[in-house]
Amino acid sequence: MIECYFMKENFWEGRKVSITGANGFIGSWLTETLSEKGAYLTILIKKDSPIGTDSIKHLMGKVKIVYGNIKDSSSVEKLVKDKEFVFHLAAVTQVIYAKNNPREAFEVNANGTLNVLEALRKNKENAFLVFASTDKVYGEPKQLPITEDHPLLSKSPYDAAKLAADRLVHSYHLTYGINSGIVRWSNTIGGRDSNFLRVVPDFINSVIKQTPPTIRGNGKHIRDYMYVLDSVNGIMSVGEKGKVSNGDVFNIGTEKPTSVLELANLIIKLMGKEGKMRPVV
Repeated sequence: MIECYFMKENFWEGRKVSITGANGFIGSWLTETLSEKGAYLTILIKKDSPIGTDSIKHLMGKVKIVYGNIKDSSSVEKLVKDKEFVFHLAAVTQVIYAKNNPREAFEVNANGTLNVLEALRKNKENAFLVFASTDKVYGEPKQLPITEDHPLLSKSPYDAAKLAADRLVHSYHLTYGINSGIVRWSNTIGGRDSNFLRVVPDFINSVIKQTPPTIRGNGKHIRDYMYVLDSVNGIMSVGEKGKVSNGDVFNIGTEKPTSVLELANLIIKLMGKEGKMRPVV
């Protein structure tokens, strides 16, 4: 386990940092936080990205943008050149999309990570990689809370592609000495999450439209919901504590279980609709 807190001194000021997936949900908050802390940021943006750059438009002019694709090794080599830290968040993140497009999910999540690792292997700066994995690599957990030594039992094509990337990072650390830390985080929630396949944006959108949230299932499934800046704090801590996090894996979460039904009722209450609507189970 690693303590997640920012050092009193500004560790990141003047650091040369690259980020993949910088315009994504969590990536945009990471980019904003590191920018505020004075890091020199170079970010990889897919030129025809469907989500665009709206999430980081307030940071334009403060970061250097490399337009390219995580599947293109030359773009990735340009991104990581002469860097001290690389945060790798770029991925196909939607489980249903990955199920329908398994080859693309593997090419982005696994082969894209391989491109990052190869670029780092060739990079003489010996940068520290922080890789954003997922708790989905554990599959259906055998016990809660999940510990880092839980068996890796991925099930879906998304899970398997992320697990392949996870183990690639570990193998490059063991084989080539790539400095790295792996983060497996729980369900992250917060602003800029435009993926309505995820439960929190879906429920909030329903209530805004005066429609009761619809729960797929019996509502008893429990999840660990973590605020996005806590996720950012955790992933940055793995980088800051590189001397002890190198070569290791860290689960990041709250260890506070919440059922889907509890979540739906909480959102209804916070949006002032308590007593006026109930979730549809």
